[in-house]
Amino acid sequence: MLNTDVLIAGGGPVGLTLAIALGQRNVRVCLVEKKAQPEFLPKMERTNARSMEMFRRLGLADRIRAASEYTPLPTDIFLVTALNEPPILRLLYPSVPEAKKQIEQCRDGSLPLEPYQLISQYTMEPLLRAAAEALPGVETRFGVELISLEQDEHGVTAALSGDKGTESIERSEHFRN
Repeated sequence: MLNTDVLIAGGGPVGLTLAIALGQRNVRVCLVEKKAQPEFLPKMERTNARSMEMFRRLGLADRIRAASEYTPLPTDIFLVTALNEPPILRLLYPSVPEAKKQIEQCRDGSLPLEPYQLISQYTMEPLLRAAAEALPGVETRFGVELISLEQDEHGVTAALSGDKGTESIERSEHFRN
């Protein structure tokens, strides 16, 4: 039986980022993810400026940028009705180095502190997982699914099912009404 402060169900970019943020604040965390590996088809290819600001606070922005292969490319967006027709609309987005220059030159607070970053979920998840697992109060369990939660006067009990079909119970006296 494991005693933890926070149980996170979901080991994608959001769950892993939460585990890192809490772990850096000395909160005991157990993260469970029913999939043993990331999805075959990623759900994300771009991390927006606000998320990169959060990663900056967590000390991860430079690692994320170093892991990306797309930094020097602009990410203009084209709205089209057909590939052989001119675009209806083109939204210009500078490359990350160009955006960083713009941010450095701006002193009025109108730009984010960090530009966006193109990075595949295939690359991002292992990076975040390694950062989470490096923290002493964070435990990750991939291939383990949250089955149910029950709360009583003593705490919360979570039933977990592992990839081998075994079930374990976890309780935290920390959570009380």
